[in-house]
Amino acid sequence: MDEEVRIGHVLKHLMTEKKLTFKKLSELSDVPISTIKTWSAGVEPKSFAAARRVARVLGVSVEYLVFGNADKAQISFQEVLTTQLFSGWCKVTIEMPVTTPIAKKKGDGHGD
Repeated sequence: MDEEVRIGHVLKHLMTEKKLTFKKLSELSDVPISTIKTWSAGVEPKSFAAARRVARVLGVSVEYLVFGNADKAQISFQEVLTTQLFSGWCKVTIEMPVTTPIAKKKGDGHGD
């Protein structure tokens, strides 16, 4: 697999194809305009999360957005799981187990 970063060319092509401005892509992806413009100049993304958000808006995989060498409609299994499982908020409760048993007191009124 060719690992040359081609995000500048790919990003410009997809934005033209989808008739998106930097401002609109920024709004839709919640990625700063300055970041998207930097990528369009060919600078490799420093944030995978930001690249993933832009790729989703453009309807392509992150691999295609960055390298331009995969089927552009193909989304990796990991991206599908991330989208389906973590696209919204979830509540997680962590409980600490009691590690030492609590001793009963003698004469607590329960027939001891």
